[in-house]
Amino acid sequence: MCIAAGANPTAASKAASIEVSMGGRSKWSPAATPQIAGASFTSSACWTSGCLIGGTANGGTVVLLVNPAEKVSSDGVARPPGLGISGLACTGSGRCLALVSTATTTAVFETTDSASSWHQLSTLPERLASAAGLSCANAVQCVAVGSGPSGAAVVTTRDGGRRWALAARPGGYQAFTSVGCGPALECLATVRVTAGATQLLESRNAGRSWTALAVSVPSPGAVECATDATCLVGGGTTGGAISTFVRLLHERPLTLAYVPDPVVAVACATPKRCVAITPASTVSVVA
Repeated sequence: MCIAAGANPTAASKAASIEVSMGGRSKWSPAATPQIAGASFTSSACWTSGCLIGGTANGGTVVLLVNPAEKVSSDGVARPPGLGISGLACTGSGRCLALVSTATTTAVFETTDSASSWHQLSTLPERLASAAGLSCANAVQCVAVGSGPSGAAVVTTRDGGRRWALAARPGGYQAFTSVGCGPALECLATVRVTAGATQLLESRNAGRSWTALAVSVPSPGAVECATDATCLVGGGTTGGAISTFVRLLHERPLTLAYVPDPVVAVACATPKRCVAITPASTVSVVA
């Protein structure tokens, strides 16, 4: 199952909505979604039978538990205290980490019971005060990206989120915007440079150091690393563009059939079953 979350700003209610599809190929159908005033979804993560969607609503966090098979979502779960959720990553059935924004820092919370309860594990270093993404290569090694007083910043953990260390990165960047890591400990990330354009970075050691990686995708803005050594990069300017990388060595640009808008999010269930989405909700499946 695949899920997509967002909102229609032209609708009278401007309410957030969730769509589900069997593998991304079949028709997308709405999931029953609670009407939450002012909700803005910013992150999602799934395990085999469920998903969490996080964001902000009315100045605080919001969490939805989604059952894709039943096409239903519920806000009857616990919400970690804070201003909003900027990153989610699940490493097991109902076991997920959340990056929660506060007034000055980003806290790390964990749930082991599908968001029925949360407990705080740690706080990210001050150099990464504003988080933008979270990805885990396995149950203990995760990468969080974003920005802070010194510009773009990356932190890593090797104990499931209890302790975090700053990663080495090239200078001259404003903020990281997305990150994806695979079980081979290879990661991709997108970062905004000072001039406003974006750059693709690679890491071969679970995020501890980063270098620039050339890619044919203009303005890369979304990354995902699948269940083996395959990673996906999405972006574009006048239209959507996607490339795949194997072992971060061999790029293969993919042909998209009439995708007039840039790709802003990608997700993979297997190395050959991925979904990409644009602001206009144009969906392309890579197989």
